Amino acid sequence: MNTISQLAESKAHRLSCILLLLCAAGLLSHSGRLHAQTPRQFMQKAKLGLFVHYVYGLTQAAPGKPPLKNLNDFANCLNVQGIADVAQAMGAQYVIFTAYHWRMNMLLRCPAWKKIFPSHVSNRDVVGGLAKALRAKGIKLVLYMHPDDRHDFPRAMINKLIKIGFTSRRELPNIYSGTYPRFEPHDPKWNRLYEQIVRSIAQRYGGEIAGYWIDDGDAAANGVRISRIIEQYTPGAAVWLNGFATHPPATLIGSEVWNLLDSSPKPHLYNTSTSQAAIVIADVWWACKGTLAAGNVRVHSTGRLMYPPSSLYRFLLCQIATSGQHNGGVVYATSPYSNNHWEAGVRKGLTKLGAMVRKNAIAIYNTIPSRAYVSGESAAAKPLWGVAVDSPHGSYVYLHVLMPPQSRTLHIAKPADAVTFRKAQLLNGGVVRLVPDAAGYALTLPHAMHWSKLDTVIRLTVRK
Repeated sequence: MNTISQLAESKAHRLSCILLLLCAAGLLSHSGRLHAQTPRQFMQKAKLGLFVHYVYGLTQAAPGKPPLKNLNDFANCLNVQGIADVAQAMGAQYVIFTAYHWRMNMLLRCPAWKKIFPSHVSNRDVVGGLAKALRAKGIKLVLYMHPDDRHDFPRAMINKLIKIGFTSRRELPNIYSGTYPRFEPHDPKWNRLYEQIVRSIAQRYGGEIAGYWIDDGDAAANGVRISRIIEQYTPGAAVWLNGFATHPPATLIGSEVWNLLDSSPKPHLYNTSTSQAAIVIADVWWACKGTLAAGNVRVHSTGRLMYPPSSLYRFLLCQIATSGQHNGGVVYATSPYSNNHWEAGVRKGLTKLGAMVRKNAIAIYNTIPSRAYVSGESAAAKPLWGVAVDSPHGSYVYLHVLMPPQSRTLHIAKPADAVTFRKAQLLNGGVVRLVPDAAGYALTLPHAMHWSKLDTVIRLTVRK
């Protein structure tokens, strides 16, 4: 009987753990019923991603070494498990990976393109392998695509496209006039091919990915038709168009950004965005041939992490707390060389970021921007002491105290949504003295405890 009782208790404990995990992931309703999320719904709640711009023809073979000259060699080099490991270590919920870019050399299965340019599609299905590696870790995959890379095609490729009817001859002056990206892609003939490419990719990967991150704002492609193709194969897809574009096929808003939205090296409150911010964190970027560094050309840069992990962490907090942020939070952009070594300090720095995130995970993942202590996009529109997020159903308010007072007592204003609090405690242990006053509340740390220079998290329990 004791054995039976112990087994029953063990099963009950395991079930309880599973239910808690499902609740944390947002997959279990209050009634206990499972509900499915569309990719877009998942991304609306997502906080942190990794953007891997691994580009044949542009990514260096090693620091200071030119890119590999054979697409299949390049594709065969990439360690997809290594990318999945880095994403997991940093706490990323999703990865944006470049399916193709320079001269549309593709790292995935695309019959529509291979039929025209067979040497521009790798034999190895890199995207399929990465999707599998990420899926094993519960991380979503988003594909980076470009609507028109003809500006870097050699003349022979353009001539072939003209011959088979997928480029208009009148576009030649635009393609080679240096007016990129304004000319892209107004050519109806090219757009017909682009739609075939999107369909070909969507048919193969639609059920394995969460959506697409499309460069150049999808330019002049017919967004409605592209949206229908994507939706057919990835229902409820998450789709961003670079440049904060909002027209179809976009379902979320985001853009590449070249810094943490301000440049102060000291701990502070950051300017943020309600849109997803794809921030380049190393001082080279393969889409720019490894020469762009925070907006400046550095021909001989060997690559390094530009920000300390503490800054990446604090910016993340400021971003996810921003009122109206439901576009995927922040995605940190960096990529390995072809030899799979990451730029100096990147892997170690992202691992440290992940440790910081995991320590306070309950006050980061599965939260919403606080309605009690509202943060705007500018640093001046945030509470003086830091930022706050709420639990989804309003039971808790989590204060991230990033700018602590000199004393052990923090004074906070009355909540903007008129809730009241009955208890305060440190997230990782310790009761905080909670005293209402005329202005709001006084929060006093336990004796002998001090404010963290990085982030002190206080959980306030809302009185029901």
